[in-house]
Amino acid sequence: MDENTPRILIVDDEPLNVEVLEELLEDFVVDHAYCGPEALIKIDEFAPDLVLLDVMMPGMDGYEVCRQIRNHDQFSGSIVVFLSAKAGHEDIETGYNVGANDYLTKPFDHCTLLGKIESFLESRRSQGQAH
Repeated sequence: MDENTPRILIVDDEPLNVEVLEELLEDFVVDHAYCGPEALIKIDEFAPDLVLLDVMMPGMDGYEVCRQIRNHDQFSGSIVVFLSAKAGHEDIETGYNVGANDYLTKPFDHCTLLGKIESFLESRRSQGQAH
């Protein structure tokens, strides 16, 4: 992979979920974090183009991670997609209210997720915001 390959950060406290996503996203440069504070450190170090973010995590939930991403000057324009088992209308609305670009519920369709990721990254490339 070259330096233009999109970078995706997976944030989920379940190692099996991370493993499944890493396999699904094998065409991308991928890193992961298992909790909110670790995710914020990785965002600074890894500079992802897109963040796949779980909601329910110990210590700091995904909503707070998204808020902090949106308040960070350098990464406020990052693409954030929630991938969560929290499927209630209020949960999804909260996700969008804190700044998510999209919100998918688990279990998710792999083709749908890949399609959305490609669409977001292509839109970002066409706007000249890729690495």
